[in-house]
Amino acid sequence: MSRTVDTAVLFWPRGGSAQVIRYLARELNSRGWTTRVHAGSFGRPGDPSHAPTFYRGLDLRPYDHNDAYAAFTRGQNPQRVPWPHHPSYEDRGICPDPLFSAVPEVDADHLTDAWTRHLTTHRSPAADLVHLHHLSHLQTSAKIAYLGLPRVTTLHGTELKLIDAMTHRIRLAQRVGVSLGDLARLLHTDNPHRATEAINLAKITRLGDYDTELLMNTAWQKWEHSPYWVSRLRRATTEAGHLVVVSEHDQHLAQTLLPVRRDPTVIPNGVDIQTFRPHHFDHGQRLQHLRRWLITDPRGWKAGGAPGSIGYTDADLHRLHDQHGNLRPILMWVGRFLDFKRVPVLLQAFAAARTRLDPAPILLMWGGYPGECEGIHPADLAEDLRISDDVFFVGWRGHDELPAGLNCADVMVAPAVNEPFGMVYLEAMACGTPPIATATGGPARTIIRSGPDATGWLAAPDDADDLARIIVAAVQDVDERNRRAANGRTHIADTYSWARTTDRYLAVYDAAAR
Repeated sequence: MSRTVDTAVLFWPRGGSAQVIRYLARELNSRGWTTRVHAGSFGRPGDPSHAPTFYRGLDLRPYDHNDAYAAFTRGQNPQRVPWPHHPSYEDRGICPDPLFSAVPEVDADHLTDAWTRHLTTHRSPAADLVHLHHLSHLQTSAKIAYLGLPRVTTLHGTELKLIDAMTHRIRLAQRVGVSLGDLARLLHTDNPHRATEAINLAKITRLGDYDTELLMNTAWQKWEHSPYWVSRLRRATTEAGHLVVVSEHDQHLAQTLLPVRRDPTVIPNGVDIQTFRPHHFDHGQRLQHLRRWLITDPRGWKAGGAPGSIGYTDADLHRLHDQHGNLRPILMWVGRFLDFKRVPVLLQAFAAARTRLDPAPILLMWGGYPGECEGIHPADLAEDLRISDDVFFVGWRGHDELPAGLNCADVMVAPAVNEPFGMVYLEAMACGTPPIATATGGPARTIIRSGPDATGWLAAPDDADDLARIIVAAVQDVDERNRRAANGRTHIADTYSWARTTDRYLAVYDAAAR
């Protein structure tokens, strides 16, 4: 069996895949394996995006994005500098990492060449296997740099969402009889008449409501190169080696969207059950943490603002208490401000639930990567819904602080739709904080919604009324909440520890090496 593994990921630390890479490498090292990590890096030491900081203690060869970002700030194309910036699976607005579907073929080839150079220069000389994360041009680079070595690729779901979205838009363009290039010009977001043009196209081609809305709301200039990237990512599948997905939901998506020769292996992400565990904080300890996150070291941010542009005072901290001086029930959301996270649904449900509860709960918004937001900023929506006094923005914080955050909460609520896996729901259960999710994606399989072994609740997707009903029930029934909390901790410790997850990956490594 292989004993030396190189791991590679395009992106600087931002999402759950970085956590998977870090935990898996640590567990492999503890078992006598030699590991090396190749990962994107951005920012300065101490920044959450700075790979040497995030992967501290591991053998890391960072791919630095700072020069590409500097080129972007000068108005240059960050995909055309010597060490180009990676694209993104999500639309992050005006940023150095555009959607893959906005990147033309010539830039894709440059990205591939850059990563080929990086891997060829910095690979472990004794590597027996290479483990890639996400589907991209990285598979082509690894095939060249690790010629003849077995490869394993873990899909984390975001690439599948993008392929699905690109495929839908390609088909829609075909239905209206207009090329993607022409749609990019006709319905460009700078065109003041784009809504009228879209409605006319929809009427002429008799589109249904869903396709009409998609036609009107898509920033088509960002999807012009979808056919190339669908083809490119499908080709990457043939260079990926042994495919791993994090849930049965993603396994089905991969089988539908990609030319897989055999069923991808399902390996759920693990949880560090020593770090994520119940702490049973008393009132003073919870308040001390809340003061630090909201007043001493605020990192919440307004639309267009820097971390810390949303801050709080002692008077705000006082509002966390009821008339008897006890902390009001605390709901906690964790994640990024992305469309599929359905933050608007959460805020609408919270607005309804708080009117039915006495004392009304508060909502901690933990996360929102600085500068990244799809749609209206949650702080602005909270203002529109007149719930700002009860919604507190903690901001993006280190993963090491998350266990304390989850232990300060009574319930974790995150109504994402088709979340590929949802590690944070498992981390909440490991901390004894029961989660509320939707009956879709990974959480539909990892959360037990009813019965003697229930660990949390599942709401109907995109249904603010159902979510509000569940929030009210969870807050009101303390005994049931505690029962699900205890069940959740046991369930995670028995099923999702990193030791178990690593055992599954070692079996895949062994199969890939045969």
